[in-house]
Amino acid sequence: MHFHLFDLVHWPHPEPCGGWRQLEVYQHHFAEWELAERLGFEAIWLSEHHFTDYNLLPSPNLMLAALSQRTQRVRIGAMINAVNFHNPWRLAEEAAMLDILSQGRLWLGLGRASDVQEYDTFGQSLSEGRERLLEGVDLMVQAFTQESVTFNGRYTRIGPASLRPRPLQTPHPPIFLSAVTADTFAYAGRHNFGVGSIFRSVEETARSFGVFQAARTAAGLSFDPDAFILFRHIYVGRTRASAREEARGPLLEFFRLFQNAVLPDPEHHVFRFEENFHFLTERFHFLFGGKLSYDEMVERGIAIVGDPDTVAEEIARQRQAIGMTRLAGIFAFGNLPHQAVMDSLARFGQQVMPALQGAE
Repeated sequence: MHFHLFDLVHWPHPEPCGGWRQLEVYQHHFAEWELAERLGFEAIWLSEHHFTDYNLLPSPNLMLAALSQRTQRVRIGAMINAVNFHNPWRLAEEAAMLDILSQGRLWLGLGRASDVQEYDTFGQSLSEGRERLLEGVDLMVQAFTQESVTFNGRYTRIGPASLRPRPLQTPHPPIFLSAVTADTFAYAGRHNFGVGSIFRSVEETARSFGVFQAARTAAGLSFDPDAFILFRHIYVGRTRASAREEARGPLLEFFRLFQNAVLPDPEHHVFRFEENFHFLTERFHFLFGGKLSYDEMVERGIAIVGDPDTVAEEIARQRQAIGMTRLAGIFAFGNLPHQAVMDSLARFGQQVMPALQGAE
């Protein structure tokens, strides 16, 4: 198996975000990412969100540029660059620069935003998200693979233009799409892109894995479990009981931050969802008055919490059920203290990873 770290970089304090403690938050996360490299993680993924304590990385590529100079081996990437909020040509330019700065270590995560308040604040219709994503990905691939591009899309027009600088990896850094709907899993499979899957049960994820691989096969591509990344909250404690208790409050705080970012007013926003956003009401039904407790999240494997043996057993179970070979752990979540994140990461790297790799 291959192990990744995914980080949302929350504001973890009760007082309002601001001042020098913001630098402390960044420094803590740099220390966690550098530890992940020392422990042998394959990749570090950062994220993009706006206007919220849920995420302090409105420009993940800036942080990736800094991270590229503080690491030597680990792959780096954003999961995701929200293509629908950006000029895709500019994203291609930044990707080329990051690939050079990292000496060919960039993985490119692309997707559309799913936070209602971001669409409202940016003044963009929810219904445009998917169209902007697909058009933007098309333009970015052309920028990477053609010397001169003239593009006349619905949302972006450019050309003739040549991408400068050009990425080190050819034809371009590996592309991964954030996927939730079956259409997106199939689209990624047909186009030989990787995918990332988060917040879904083992059973739902296994079905999506099948859709993705079937689309690859139909397009004449080989079966590739490495192209599918499963994202999970992970906390490794000293004992199973202590881990369950230590992770409870921070994980619930994570979902409080998440709800405020995605659906600050669920009752108002639920009736505005276009068809391609109905998955939000299914995926996060507990935000609309449904019930999904902390214990149920752990029991269903949406969060993986326990001592090293318990965590290794649960990951092995999910790998067997789903078929994936890449797992990205969210180790820093909610208001989990920095030292607890470091301790959990260390236990994972020193005990869980060797146990799973030795069982292969």
